[in-house]
Amino acid sequence: KIQGFKVVRVPKRQDPITITNPGGKFNSDAQRIVRAATPGDTYYFNDVKGRCPGDGAGRKLNSMVFNIR
Repeated sequence: KIQGFKVVRVPKRQDPITITNPGGKFNSDAQRIVRAATPGDTYYFNDVKGRCPGDGAGRKLNSMVFNIR
């Protein structure tokens, strides 16, 4: 179960936009920046935390990077 993550949108030739998202579903701010994707943007999903069944605490998971073409 995903407990939360940060999504960073880096638009081409612009400053990055960072959103902290609690839980596994995109909140309205995360949805807004994902819908704004245009060719040349890069998206980083960082600080992903998840919890396996039976675990008492969450674990840090690997980051993901997406380049929009």
